[in-house]
Amino acid sequence: MKNIDLKGIFVGGFLGLLGVFVIAVISTFIKIMLFGSQPYNAPYTTEELVILVFACAFSYLWSGFIISKISRKGKLLNPIIVSLIILVLALFPAREVPFWYILLSGFLAPPLFYYGADFHLRRLARCSSKEVVNGAA
Repeated sequence: MKNIDLKGIFVGGFLGLLGVFVIAVISTFIKIMLFGSQPYNAPYTTEELVILVFACAFSYLWSGFIISKISRKGKLLNPIIVSLIILVLALFPAREVPFWYILLSGFLAPPLFYYGADFHLRRLARCSSKEVVNGAA
């Protein structure tokens, strides 16, 4: 419990949602340009679902990165906690989608959140090692 940073989860989650909104708008424009607009209750085509999977992947990477960046402690634990919540919520979609999409969008969350957080930590370690070298010179 002492490694969990609630500020990082909530503020990082909010900023992650802003990034997800931007990614969703961009993927929607791409989908409309490629396939045209359809009524809300029309079923998804496989091509549209593939675009949505890529949008999910970018969203998960961004959210893992920003939650890790905002958190003071628990820089890997906080994104994993959020990704497990998303994994559970992905199993109960609002619209009817194929089972493969439910599994793929749900089970991609933990590793991609981890890679987003890991990218932040590697970048942070690389920047701090350059500062040490430049400070010593």
